[in-house]
Amino acid sequence: MSLTNLEKTPWPWFGGKADAAPIVWEALGDVAHYSEPFAGSLAVLLRRPHPCNRTYYSETVNDMDGLLCNAWRSMQMAPDAMADAASWPVCEADVHARHLALLRWRESRSLERLMADPLYHDPVMAGWWAWGQSCWIGSGWCSGSGPWIVGDDGTIRRRPKAQKRPGVSRQLPHIGNDGRGVNRPQAREPGVSRQLPHIGNDGMGVNRPQAREPGVGDYHPMTMPELRRWFRFLSARLRHVRVLNGDWKRACTSGAVLTLPVRSGKGPAGVFLDPPYLVDNNRTADLYTHDNGDTVAMDVQRWCVEWGTRENVRIVLAGYEGEHNILHERHGWRCVPWYKSGFLKGGMGNVAGSGGGQQTRERLWMSPACVVPQSERRQVALFGGGR
Repeated sequence: MSLTNLEKTPWPWFGGKADAAPIVWEALGDVAHYSEPFAGSLAVLLRRPHPCNRTYYSETVNDMDGLLCNAWRSMQMAPDAMADAASWPVCEADVHARHLALLRWRESRSLERLMADPLYHDPVMAGWWAWGQSCWIGSGWCSGSGPWIVGDDGTIRRRPKAQKRPGVSRQLPHIGNDGRGVNRPQAREPGVSRQLPHIGNDGMGVNRPQAREPGVGDYHPMTMPELRRWFRFLSARLRHVRVLNGDWKRACTSGAVLTLPVRSGKGPAGVFLDPPYLVDNNRTADLYTHDNGDTVAMDVQRWCVEWGTRENVRIVLAGYEGEHNILHERHGWRCVPWYKSGFLKGGMGNVAGSGGGQQTRERLWMSPACVVPQSERRQVALFGGGR
């Protein structure tokens, strides 16, 4: 078996917008500059239908804490080492041990090292991060909000309430299907190497002659060749994607959005915004690694009101039904449902306590400068309107 779709990240992402990507690109069109201030799995960027890495076309994403930057940098500079680290059986004890190690790595000012040295990367941490994402259920991977820490005696224990140290949650790994991300079944191979048993002498004990066989079948190495191929493809695809590290607003300034080709009239800029959803809109607080409740969502909405009047900037904003109604009620934006039915579809669809069916509330708001699909144009013309 081999991987047929390499244009996706080798880890799942809670709330990812893979199913929304075709609608997003239909609205943005082939923009001269694409910006994604809330990067996670890069599901929308990687599903771009237009040729990548072209002259005078650019793509920019923002990664707040450096874990994503380290993964992309390791995938580019040391794909084999990252693949080796990501190839590991799904084991509950290893999930917690690696999770704690990643939190320690992040807290050791690794982002500052990434910023100080363009060649710095840690492929082991990158591989563990991708592997852990693939083992984790729901949100909270590397958020640091869990109650379990490493004690002074080197064992895992509950964090005292008075302490503020980052911790992990102890939960079962994902075992609901045949595997996701780097563990997905399409990356497996029945065998790619053979090895004879030891025949240097007659042998004794467990190596006695009666135990010998001329061959014991075909075995693959620990690291699947398909995983190496996947990493190498993604390193080439992301060769010219710029990664910022910090607050989302830094990717949304005039200097960051309006690149020289955009200012020169070679094409518009496209911005896809997928901020944390509003807490009071029936989603749980602290779902995201950096979750400031409703503050971010409302700041993004205000930015959209200000920037939505620009003809050379096309904006698509993701959220729940009703969150950003002000955009289409007062500012001429379109609101489009995008959900797909099915288990774990639609991002927040299976959040505990949500009552299920939350995926039906997924919406995309599109600024007036976005491309209107031909089907919608025909409907508007039919009723005597037009744009």
